[in-house]
Amino acid sequence: MQKRLLVLILVAMTVNFLHAGEKFQIAKGKAALTDIVISESATERTKQAAKDLADYLGKIANCQFKVVSGDGKKGIVVGRFEDFPLLQLKEKPDPKDMTKRELYVLRSHKNGIYVIGATDTAVEDAVWDLLYLFGYRQFFPSAKWEYVPSQEDLSINVDKVESPDYYARRIWYGYGTWDELKPLYNNWCKKNRAVVSIALNTGHAYDHIISKNKTEFEKHPEYLGLVGGERKSSKFCISNPDLRKLVVEYAIKYFEQNPDADSISMEPSDGGNWCECENCAKIGSISDRALTLANEVAEAISKKFGNKYVGMYAYNLHSPPPNIKVHPNVIISVATAFIRGGYTVDQLIDGWAKKGATIGIREYYGVNVWDRDLPGSPKASGVKSLANSIADFHKKGARFLSAESSDNWGPNGLGYYIAARVLWDVDEAKRVDELKKDFFEKMFGPAKDKMEEFYNLIDKDNKPLLTEDLIGRMYRALAEAKKKTTDPAIQARINDLVLYTRYVELFKKYSASSGDARQKAFEDVIKFAYRIKNTGMIHSLALYRDLPTRDRSVKVPDEAKWNVPEGKNPWKITQPFSEDEIKKIIEDGIANNKLVDFKPVSFSTKLVPATKLNLSQTVPEDTPSFTTRGKNTYYIWVEKAPAEIKLKITGGLIYGDRGDVNILLYPAQQEFSTFVDSANVVPDKQEHTITLKTKYQGLHWIEVSDRMAGTKVDFLDKLPLTIFTSFENQPYFTGRWSFVFYVPKGTRLVGGYATGQGTVISASGKKLYSFPGTQAYFSIPVEQGEDGKIWKIQQATGVCVLMTVPSCFARNPWELMLPEEVVNKDSK
Repeated sequence: MQKRLLVLILVAMTVNFLHAGEKFQIAKGKAALTDIVISESATERTKQAAKDLADYLGKIANCQFKVVSGDGKKGIVVGRFEDFPLLQLKEKPDPKDMTKRELYVLRSHKNGIYVIGATDTAVEDAVWDLLYLFGYRQFFPSAKWEYVPSQEDLSINVDKVESPDYYARRIWYGYGTWDELKPLYNNWCKKNRAVVSIALNTGHAYDHIISKNKTEFEKHPEYLGLVGGERKSSKFCISNPDLRKLVVEYAIKYFEQNPDADSISMEPSDGGNWCECENCAKIGSISDRALTLANEVAEAISKKFGNKYVGMYAYNLHSPPPNIKVHPNVIISVATAFIRGGYTVDQLIDGWAKKGATIGIREYYGVNVWDRDLPGSPKASGVKSLANSIADFHKKGARFLSAESSDNWGPNGLGYYIAARVLWDVDEAKRVDELKKDFFEKMFGPAKDKMEEFYNLIDKDNKPLLTEDLIGRMYRALAEAKKKTTDPAIQARINDLVLYTRYVELFKKYSASSGDARQKAFEDVIKFAYRIKNTGMIHSLALYRDLPTRDRSVKVPDEAKWNVPEGKNPWKITQPFSEDEIKKIIEDGIANNKLVDFKPVSFSTKLVPATKLNLSQTVPEDTPSFTTRGKNTYYIWVEKAPAEIKLKITGGLIYGDRGDVNILLYPAQQEFSTFVDSANVVPDKQEHTITLKTKYQGLHWIEVSDRMAGTKVDFLDKLPLTIFTSFENQPYFTGRWSFVFYVPKGTRLVGGYATGQGTVISASGKKLYSFPGTQAYFSIPVEQGEDGKIWKIQQATGVCVLMTVPSCFARNPWELMLPEEVVNKDSK
């Protein structure tokens, strides 16, 4: 049974058989021509699904539908297979087949329509799919993002059987959301089939096991991991057979108390502190230890209960593939971030699968701490790449996906909606353009073109730069869209996105502020975020809770804390914005966010050596040191692997009491890379030679962080070495710097942004422009014959971000790396 189910999980695909059904007339001339039929034994969930269908068909056809009991021979029949035994539908799945729990049939015939599912969840899926076929949509959770078509002559010819490609399709909010918004989220999940067939538990479990067995762990401290000679870790001493027995008994008791549960988590507690005892070391790697316990639990529960599963991540120190086999009832969810050992996500999927694991994916579609809901920052804001990633994971064997996300439907809403479609049927990834077109037409009508322009501005795949120019273009697109329609529903949706744009403007101002101005700007952000919380455009709860904990320069009075309720909290006001206020926001936004006189050009960050461009054949003899503060990133190229990179680090140049200098080496072979080697250097103003090792070839980056203490960095090897700047990645050099950069062939204008002083010099040595010493955009015409060559910036301070040419800087032409597409194009 275990092997059979494993095969089913690994190979089952979406069933989508379309036959020549019979057309059935549902309504005509504002009159319902049929009833919604349920069984006398219908469950409460089926009754609600039937009521939902009746209500929405009534709204669509402008009439009323009754819900009645019947045998299923006529009418729109809603229920489970067992509710209508007379139908004897051949598609009824084996109830023991967990992978077919969401299988449903939609079939029209001369007397009605079958809307029949294997379970209550499948029935709900079928109802919302049928309404989708009639044109109904719930794009975002709030009512204003719902679309109900009007069609008084309502008929359908359908015959299909469906079940999902992913058995768990969770798009969930990290940090949760406000209590009053939770029903809207749950409603959206149901209507978009973003639910689960097999409930896979994978949360951190060790702490919970300890708390549930507190007395036993107090009696037996040897059950805890040995760290620094003490039994104090939240990790287990997995080599202890009595510990494993306790955990097995805990799992058995869990299923006895929760007989309907599909799985139990054996995911270790977060962080490190794994047991250091000799016997645990004999088990093998950290992954081997965590899996040993998971396997033993899986064996015990499968013998006692049958089809029950153990969930665990491939994450952190236990992300590398194990050396032992995975029990058939253990499901491994590969995390796309926080992975160790120098593996790519694809390598982890392949490595764990080769050991017998059924694969899930632990994704990060939106993490407020990382992206703050800004344009192009969350993964889900890259609509097409997001859809393709889901299809690609499925092709590699993934059948479960859990995506940490945010209540941020401004930047991510379209991505979440399309992700739900693709998670059900991965072939929908081929229809992303059609799905987007459907969204723009239904949500924005005559304003669809301008709103498509707006969404393209904030799409991660288009690599937007968070600048005044971007915000100005967002406001202008919205202003033009509002002129295209008088429809109040469309106006309300555009207004939501106006408020999102205003949040982006406020957050940008806060990020650039300091001192008293920063406190004021912070308060403006939080108060505004709370006021627009009901729009769902940004994750206001996460922002309110987390931002003050990260930024120690700002304060929140006790009476204004995030958990002090509205009415008692002076920062919490939810009064909706009036149309006059919206108009003022747009007018001010356009006036305050000037467009640059050039169009920013996006380049990839896939950097390669520029040697094919023959910019320089001379390897430099001496190169100046980098003297920096804060967090700075150096991109390097490793020609042959394995390799060692040697550096001299001098820390504590300004402050000696801010901790060690941290140095991390990352390979660029995965979307969410993790470091493959690291070093720490004491801040004692002395030179320390360190060696970083990698088994990878190609692009890497080295991150040096010193908490603003001041650090000198010298690279001892001759290798391509480039600084990449952006509005999100700004190096902090002390003193003056001089770098070269490349102007691609055909460039007519070098445009960018600078915060300090410096002189721009063309390839021919002509001084073209001097930065004014204040934050400002600049544009420099490229004279004939000066493109396709190296330019310089000399004696500069502050930061320079190039916006029409690659923002890649090096100390000399030999070290320069450039985006791969630029090198390929200009080397022809």
